[in-house]
Amino acid sequence: MILLGSLLHRQTLSEVIGRAVEDRTTPEDARNLKVIVNLNSYLMRLYGMHFAERLFAAVRGDGVRAIPARTKGEVKDLIVASAWTSSQRIEELVLRYRRFPQDFYRETPYVGTLFTIGDPPRYVGSCRIKRVRRVAEKCARRLIDYMFDQIKARADELAAERARHLGIPKDRLITPPEEMAKEFRHAELRVLKSVREGTLVASMPQFYIDDVVGLRILVDPELLPRVESYLRDYGCLSVVDEKHFAGRFTGRNMVVSYTLPRDELLANPPGEAQCNMWIARGVAPDREAVLRTYREFVETAEDSVRFEILLIDYEALVESEIGASMHEQHILEQRETQEYRGRLAQNIEALMVFLFSYALSGSVEFGSVPIKLGGSYLPDYFESLLRALYVSGTGSSGLAM
Repeated sequence: MILLGSLLHRQTLSEVIGRAVEDRTTPEDARNLKVIVNLNSYLMRLYGMHFAERLFAAVRGDGVRAIPARTKGEVKDLIVASAWTSSQRIEELVLRYRRFPQDFYRETPYVGTLFTIGDPPRYVGSCRIKRVRRVAEKCARRLIDYMFDQIKARADELAAERARHLGIPKDRLITPPEEMAKEFRHAELRVLKSVREGTLVASMPQFYIDDVVGLRILVDPELLPRVESYLRDYGCLSVVDEKHFAGRFTGRNMVVSYTLPRDELLANPPGEAQCNMWIARGVAPDREAVLRTYREFVETAEDSVRFEILLIDYEALVESEIGASMHEQHILEQRETQEYRGRLAQNIEALMVFLFSYALSGSVEFGSVPIKLGGSYLPDYFESLLRALYVSGTGSSGLAM
């Protein structure tokens, strides 16, 4: 099932999501969902900043400043203004950005902190938390891809059965399009049956999503050894996976396992405003209960979390924000090229969005899961479910983790 590596109590969350997919939630799942998502929204910032501040101070010196950002426009403006190096390509991109800012998704919400040096400030890196809509979307995509693979495997089994009945090898079977469509629908029903019988999730492998928290570090040939040395010698950090990207997007991406600074987290409980928000969202009835829940949550959490660190040079950074590998354009391409868009896919995506939105709403319970994977719904129904969460409740409508 889905394991969100950056979250504390991720195994419990995975089990809640699995039960929701198979429509067998327990009475405790609604509150567990609220506690896990809301407390992690605070704790990810806390441990992310704990690590990032020390890293940037070590590799850039004491003059590093942290600036909160709420839109991608703020990020892009700072990067364009930094001008660490120049080339014809960078100059072309910057000119186009300044002439046509409306083309660059400037209003995209962003939850993170930018790290700068100098005056005027120059970008040296950032620490961001993935927005809840994107987390829900990534969970849905992993589930959809897995189910699509299962459907294709079952459709292939049906074709093999037909070939055996005809007494010919499968690779010589000629299947009319209408027959292929019929077999695909039949295969969908087989997968749906495994959902209804509660056997799909049990047979599903663990899918890690490790980029809910992400650090981006601006490097050049002179700075890179210093960053590598810091990451290598940092006692609470180990590299789980590493990739070097080339082509349209270039950079070096690492998934790291980070030992939680548990004492630091316990020493920084949520303040009054944070507590009041969680009370409004139904996490706990009062401030005392919130603080007790927070302490228990941290004390019983896993020992480590996983997040991403991207090392990138300035030209690649500009490309990723306003050039050929612009992140927002990549998101749109992923949505547009999704191979499977059937009923199961639509319902999974809507269910994931509903679960995470519920966690951040003021609605206290949802009873049985209102989106069944085998149901037939119009988009209007999904919209009405989300709207009801914020009409009846008092939680934040921003849906930002």
